[in-house]
Amino acid sequence: MDAVAVDPAVLRAALVESTPALVCVIGADRRVLLVNAALERSTGWMSEEVLGRSFYEVFAVPHEAALAREFVEDAVRTGVAPPQEGDWRDRWGGTRRVSLLSSVVRDDEGRAVGVACVGVDVTAQRPEEARLREAAASDPLTGLRNRTALLAALQEALADPTSDGVAVLFCDLDRFKSANDTHGHDVGDQLLREVAARLRGVVGERDVVARLGGDEFVVLAPGAGAGAASSLRRAVEAVLAEPYATPHGCVALGASVGAALGRHGDDGERVLAAADRHMYGIKTQRRLERAQR
Repeated sequence: MDAVAVDPAVLRAALVESTPALVCVIGADRRVLLVNAALERSTGWMSEEVLGRSFYEVFAVPHEAALAREFVEDAVRTGVAPPQEGDWRDRWGGTRRVSLLSSVVRDDEGRAVGVACVGVDVTAQRPEEARLREAAASDPLTGLRNRTALLAALQEALADPTSDGVAVLFCDLDRFKSANDTHGHDVGDQLLREVAARLRGVVGERDVVARLGGDEFVVLAPGAGAGAASSLRRAVEAVLAEPYATPHGCVALGASVGAALGRHGDDGERVLAAADRHMYGIKTQRRLERAQR
């Protein structure tokens, strides 16, 4: 069977129309020169409605219109169109999140005459990705940050040269094991969730609260000096010492809270370990005092 000759230009046009990728070609004057069927389906904008109109007036959300305009101008001027991700307006008043790979379009003499954008509509994926990231950074029982997220936040705070430092409070609950063994794991879980809620209520907006596991909790207070750390430590001990209501009556827990201060350039693991050692020293001293009574 003889091969059928097909005009390459026809093949290219067919590819543009058949691909599931969103294709938009923008001229140097920022006017839309071409949109394909996938882009029409994603945004609702038909070719006849947008061709010849300024790209940033049709697709760009208002707060990104200036950036969209600069993107085309810079690409034509420099010959480089870096990858982008942003929100595109659709015809129904909503937005679509689009991840783009773009290239500069040149004429036969090599002059930059526009930008070709090839994108993927990632609107549906981003919320799920955000949910998965949140789940990976959270303690499933309390919703607090987990150890990995805590250390990341601590290292970020310690890497900030403009910061006054960071206070780390290491909290170990007192008498939790006894309450858990006596009243059961459901009550134990209820107590841990209540501890988490109390800690959230006593810390500042910038502070991070994490559960490391078991009955160990950590509060991270960026910018807190020695005085602020001492005040926060007393507030944490006081709020965790208040009785906890359960189906079996009130339960008294309390907590031993150690503190450490980290400075710019310190290692996060070492600062956390220092707060842990301080907590252990406090817990040991209290045990000795009770034994001597």
